[in-house]
Amino acid sequence: MSYVNAVIANKAEFDRELNTRQPVFVVFISHDCAACTDAMPRFMRISQRYKHQIKIMILDCTETPSHPSVDRIPMLLIYQDQQLQETVPGLGEQALEHAFKRFARLQIKEP
Repeated sequence: MSYVNAVIANKAEFDRELNTRQPVFVVFISHDCAACTDAMPRFMRISQRYKHQIKIMILDCTETPSHPSVDRIPMLLIYQDQQLQETVPGLGEQALEHAFKRFARLQIKEP
């Protein structure tokens, strides 16, 4: 699994990170957000099981341009083939489990 914990300065950089055959899970958080602090250990624990199938980007909202689909934090945006497929507000355990299982199952194995 690839974790990208960097500042994304613009849409071109964001699009470059999405340019992969793997599903991309983009987590929007803030280090000052109590809900984010609670959710991230759960997210990291669940994501470890899918480290070979899904790319993870963790973006701090205070350092990254806003995204039109993010209206609260924590928020997970799920991309496949550079297209937004699903949003998961709050990063609840059941929603995360469902999303990881679903998108890992859809992952195309590279030859």
